[in-house]
Amino acid sequence: MRIRPVLVVLALATAAAPLHAVPPARSEALSQGESARRDAIERFLRARLFAADGEFQEALKEFRRAVELDPEDGHLRREYAEALRDFGILPEAEQQARKAVELAPDSASAHRVLGQILLTKSRDKEGIEAALPSLKKANDLQPAEPSGAVALGQAYLRLDRPQEAAAVLSRVQDRSRGPILPLLYGEALEKSGKPGEAEEIYLGILRQDEGNRGATLGLLRVYQTTRKFDKALPMLADLVKDQPGNLALQAQYGFALLRARRLDEAEKVFVEVLKNDPDNRDTLRHYAALLSERLETSRADDLLKKLQGLEPDDADVAFRRALNFLEARRLEEAETVLNDLRTTLVGQKAPAAGIASVDGQLGYIALLRKDWSRTRAAVTPHLFEEDGSVNLQALNLLAQAARDAKEPAEGLRVAREAYSKAPKELAVRSLLAEFLLRSAKEKERQEGEEVLAGLAKEGRPGVLAVADVWQRLDKYGRSADAASAGLVQFPDDPDLLFRKAASLEREKKIPESIAAFEKLIEIRPEHGAALNYLGYMYADRNENLERALDLVTRAVALEPSNAAYLDSLGWICFRMGNLEEAERHLLTAKKLSPDDPTIEDHLGDLEEKRGDLAKARERWTRALALDPEDGGAAIRAKLERTAAAKAP
Repeated sequence: MRIRPVLVVLALATAAAPLHAVPPARSEALSQGESARRDAIERFLRARLFAADGEFQEALKEFRRAVELDPEDGHLRREYAEALRDFGILPEAEQQARKAVELAPDSASAHRVLGQILLTKSRDKEGIEAALPSLKKANDLQPAEPSGAVALGQAYLRLDRPQEAAAVLSRVQDRSRGPILPLLYGEALEKSGKPGEAEEIYLGILRQDEGNRGATLGLLRVYQTTRKFDKALPMLADLVKDQPGNLALQAQYGFALLRARRLDEAEKVFVEVLKNDPDNRDTLRHYAALLSERLETSRADDLLKKLQGLEPDDADVAFRRALNFLEARRLEEAETVLNDLRTTLVGQKAPAAGIASVDGQLGYIALLRKDWSRTRAAVTPHLFEEDGSVNLQALNLLAQAARDAKEPAEGLRVAREAYSKAPKELAVRSLLAEFLLRSAKEKERQEGEEVLAGLAKEGRPGVLAVADVWQRLDKYGRSADAASAGLVQFPDDPDLLFRKAASLEREKKIPESIAAFEKLIEIRPEHGAALNYLGYMYADRNENLERALDLVTRAVALEPSNAAYLDSLGWICFRMGNLEEAERHLLTAKKLSPDDPTIEDHLGDLEEKRGDLAKARERWTRALALDPEDGGAAIRAKLERTAAAKAP
């Protein structure tokens, strides 16, 4: 019955109309172009409806017909390009996007779509760089548009330009409508060296979505990078518990335990993974590293040989085998593996960088043998990279050869050559300053002082470099002064605290040194070098031995194959009267560092304590020949004291 009133109204209206009413105005006929544009819009709307319903073929037909009807509409072509992109038809999508940019050069959307298409198509660095101008243009036109910022941020990250990615993404964080944008921003912050800010981003995502896997993995990366294993390991343990069959995750957990120096737990995880998958490559690699650190060299090599069988073309495995032998000072075996690897790489015409790494280790072996000419022959050809930059490994080996051979002029020559190619490289300038200050010429020493003064103005890295140069020159007072000045600008910096504490000890300022070390250990409880240094100080003074044992035991747990730490542990055991333990640790230290005068001296003291004076004097004589740091005065005193005594 609702229709009746309407009919009545219509009837009344008809009745009321005047007899001579004015005819309604008729609209002008559409031009051909206007008609085409109208039809194009209709086609476009139908295409959108088909796309929304998942009828992609029909949608593309309508889009194509719309563009044919109105070929000069840049915005229409951009919509068509987007549809083609979404349907994976990239060549035609690129063609339409380029035409859209041509027709609408000030359209941020057109530039953005073209950039996104080019980024999707890219397979290498050149492809990404080709997409960058369009993405940047779109972002410049619309800096607060999220999807364009995401695409540009992705491009910058893939080009290893994380700071630029972070800058772009930071402007659109308040426009985020899901986790993609903040996840990308967190990654950019990570790679920009801002782990604290990245952590906050990931935690924010997890507060909104507790199970977000990307944020969880990002947070794990941050914790492992910053060595916050107390936070990383529980997260990994929970993931392993939730996915007991995920061996890759278990291998990652084992590696995290290894990095946290929880070696026994790491080994259990690795053994369990290999029980279920004997050919798990990551686990073979990490377990071999663990065994190598424990000086279980043959077992580590067995795992690496198995890995080499699984990955015969991976030069890195052979390189790891050589490093495993080198760690244990099995120099001949290391040299054999390296020479074989070098022959293979040369035959394969491998990149120069790979051959340079092998030659660097061969040069290091020669350095350990005090064959400085062979060290120079091995690494001098690699002093400069193909791009003209300095190979710091080669430079440092040449510098150490000059120090060991007591040839400062040769060190200065090499440093000047490196400086001529890389005058801004901090490591190069610090070496130049060192060898200038070793010179017998006053003018060159003054030049060295000027170089150090410049380095001291370059923030924390420059201050550290200055302190290190003075330490290498045995100018410990100046090293302590440099570190102290740096601590005013960078309070509680662990590296500066270590330089200060160590230099104060060498200056015989023991209370000040102990205070600095204790402060450092409070700030960084796992600072192995500080733990060892303070423990050795106590042992050398024959005081606070229980504390010394605790400190050095913690240091050895962090680096089981560190010869200096093992020597300290052996010396503490000697002081505590545990001669068997002392001998075990000292002999292991000697195996790792056979030409260390301090270890040899300690072994001499051990032999004297046991009553074998002849063997003790043999040890001390060899220690004296190895050029001890103090010039050997203390060892000479022992030899003189026992000269008239007869061995039992």
